[in-house]
Amino acid sequence: MNNTVIILHNRLSAHPTPDEQDVIDQVTLVRDALEDLGYRCEIRDVGTDLYGDLKLLEKEKPAFVFNLVESIWGYTGLLHMVPSILHAWKIPYTGVGEEGLYLTTKKTLAKTIMIRNGIKTPEWFGPHEPDRLDIRKKYIVKPIAEEGSADLDEQHVFDPTRPGIREWLANFDPGQYFVEEYIEGREFNLSVTGTPGRYVIYPVPEMIFTDYPPGKAKILGYKSKWMENSFEYTHTHRKFNTLDETSLITKQLRKTAVTCGEVFGLSGYFRIDIRLSEQGIPYVLEVNANPCISPDSGFVAAGKEAGFSTTGMIRQIISCLN
Repeated sequence: MNNTVIILHNRLSAHPTPDEQDVIDQVTLVRDALEDLGYRCEIRDVGTDLYGDLKLLEKEKPAFVFNLVESIWGYTGLLHMVPSILHAWKIPYTGVGEEGLYLTTKKTLAKTIMIRNGIKTPEWFGPHEPDRLDIRKKYIVKPIAEEGSADLDEQHVFDPTRPGIREWLANFDPGQYFVEEYIEGREFNLSVTGTPGRYVIYPVPEMIFTDYPPGKAKILGYKSKWMENSFEYTHTHRKFNTLDETSLITKQLRKTAVTCGEVFGLSGYFRIDIRLSEQGIPYVLEVNANPCISPDSGFVAAGKEAGFSTTGMIRQIISCLN
């Protein structure tokens, strides 16, 4: 039996940004864990010649591909293409399958599916529909298909009564951005491994926004994740055990994560980001298929809080091959 695993990631640009460079840390973590499990690892990347780069894998017939590809031709919205090709060539791979990746990377499509299945998510509409703004609420402009909080920071949170807001919104391409109601409240990230019907939910951390001045939007934007010298980075952190594990809130959060996994058919590993409103209602902000698993990621932190080593987490992921 072939014991070789191909760790596949997207090719870095000539001058990678911090969020782009992060995939190399993930590769290292996965390689070390797989070698602990007795596998032989080879690391490959995917560039502009998608067919040529992946065709080599078909000839080599690895035991499986550990899929860490985060973008295709620079677009997160094309993530499903790699699993689609691997599936067509009958090459086993890790993580969420092609359909789940397609449905969840298109955020407005994901939100439509959530609403149809009774999963609460903030109200949304296109940036060229200003008549739908409610002056009693706040809103945020988000990219439709980007991850890692790309192109997202507090300047995208706005009060609809702000002068010139209609003209400002008109600058956003409705094919690339949408407007979402900004939910005030507590934020939680639920990391999950497994397949529908047998999910393992790691301990739930709360995102703490420390010493944020009044009026400053509390969001996990690009600065808070990647710019180490920024206020947002140094004043935002995750904290476990802020909820009683037996509380109704915790049960609601876990049920919501499981429902998302089942509705989208998610397998391998994923993360559900939820904002608990001031009225105690959980709203799903994001369904993150194949989230970051670098050593300092929220997913790995949650796994360690559950008592798993990184090798144990990777073992769980590879037990759910497509």
